[in-house]
Amino acid sequence: MSDNREVNRREFFKGAFADIARMVVDVVAQKDTNNPPKKRDYLRPPGAVGEGLFSTLCTRCDECIKACPHMCIRGADTDSGARVGSPVIIPKDAACKLCVDFPCIKACKEGALKPVEDIRKVRIGVALIDRRRCLDYVGGNNYLCQQCYKQCPLKDEAIYLEGTRPVVRAERCTGCGICEYICHEITSPSAVKIFVRR
Repeated sequence: MSDNREVNRREFFKGAFADIARMVVDVVAQKDTNNPPKKRDYLRPPGAVGEGLFSTLCTRCDECIKACPHMCIRGADTDSGARVGSPVIIPKDAACKLCVDFPCIKACKEGALKPVEDIRKVRIGVALIDRRRCLDYVGGNNYLCQQCYKQCPLKDEAIYLEGTRPVVRAERCTGCGICEYICHEITSPSAVKIFVRR
């Protein structure tokens, strides 16, 4: 009889400590949600719902991170401004490859990532080219890079050439970050950056 009581007491305290740990995590997470950064500069995976709803729906289960075949999605760290552990994309490190079947979206059971029927409908962010840094602008006709244009999955739609210089068509840009990733390999800091759509 006393053995049963000892086991029950042990289970009780084990459960209580687990509950307290969950409450602490929830309080920290709630603090993150109650005080969102004024200007969000982190990018969410394809199909992400609006940030307020995303913060409510995303359980930080890591399923979208595990499902990404190119390891482009990672858990946010404390410096990102996003809820720690929530999925973000950092294009200069690993850009979204716009998988046709969107395994990250399929892995999200909570509805934080909504289905997208076509890669042209993805709106992760928007690319901006800093013409003061872009080799195609500062190098003149002696140097042609055009890698952002050449690597763009929507070449001539999202990025087109005006003469020899790349230009972003914002309304068509998916914000996948391939242009930023490739530019970061060539110039540092990168002349191309993906920004959150406002």
